[in-house]
Amino acid sequence: MDAENRSLPPRPGSGRICHVNLAKDYRGGERQTEILIRELAARDWLQRLVVRPGQELADRCDDVPNLEIAADRSNPLTAAWAIKGASISHAHEARAVYSGWYAARRYGIPSILTRRLTKALKPSWLRDRSYRAASTITAISGAAADNVRDRYPDLEVDVIPDSHSGLVVEGEAATDLRERYAGKFVIGHVGSYIHQTKGQLTIIEVARRAQTERPDWHFLLLGGGRDEALFRERIEGLDNIELVGFVDNLGDYYSAFDLFVFPSLHEALGSSLLDALCFGLPVVASRVGGIPEAIEDGVNGILVDPESPDQLMQGIAAIAGDEDLAGAMHLANRLKAERYSAGAMADAYEEIYRGLL
Repeated sequence: MDAENRSLPPRPGSGRICHVNLAKDYRGGERQTEILIRELAARDWLQRLVVRPGQELADRCDDVPNLEIAADRSNPLTAAWAIKGASISHAHEARAVYSGWYAARRYGIPSILTRRLTKALKPSWLRDRSYRAASTITAISGAAADNVRDRYPDLEVDVIPDSHSGLVVEGEAATDLRERYAGKFVIGHVGSYIHQTKGQLTIIEVARRAQTERPDWHFLLLGGGRDEALFRERIEGLDNIELVGFVDNLGDYYSAFDLFVFPSLHEALGSSLLDALCFGLPVVASRVGGIPEAIEDGVNGILVDPESPDQLMQGIAAIAGDEDLAGAMHLANRLKAERYSAGAMADAYEEIYRGLL
């Protein structure tokens, strides 16, 4: 084979990518794993998915073509055994990083790890070995990349942003929702019911104040999690806020929102925030982590301090009371969403895969 042909990148399908995600639940990182797997499948890549027993991610990916699923791996070591025979391993969460390290040592398989958090990396002999042995380190935002560099200043980190989910609007259900909340300014939030991360108690406090001051505002919180009982206790007596729970038709709800609030205390980027951009929703969000990389204050949203009901309420009021501002933010976010597509994310990872192959 001549030099020109040897320099061509391998065709999709010439290697099997093994994705490892050992998270217990299906949250933003697992949604992103699924989005990437589906986009790569559409490009004819052979893939394998290694997950815990009973993980929802396995069920969601059951219909993906050319995907092997190993859904019986409960710890990083057994997950590493399932990587054997793959061309590349890709760790999508913290425990999977150790699986990639072991598979690289044991089987010589190149490893990629993706950092999705901004929580400080504490000293760990095994983590240090795993990060330094990785063929490539990626992060979903500049803030998450800085988090890695703070611990490992000599390591190179590539930023590959997450993707919006490409949610669809079913039509009739969306119309029913808009009719249900006719005359209301609907303020939506999507995220795990965990105040320590997502900050929903701040939303609840704003709803309490708005009960009399802004009777046209109505809050919808979608999701679920450990703080649900606490949230239900706090909203007792309020008729302007609902804990909707998990829904399958997220797109219909996004289409019914007039504004999206995202008062997180910690956030590397936020999958639900990217979905809000895709729907052109004006956003009021915390000035933390990677959020300012997606939200430019005063342009496509308003940034506030976390756990500040005063600022959150002022931000909502500024958009709700200014149709021109809301319209400008709508257009800005529809354009911004193009940067966060599944195709753009897959292009970046595909380039890395081909380089390693």
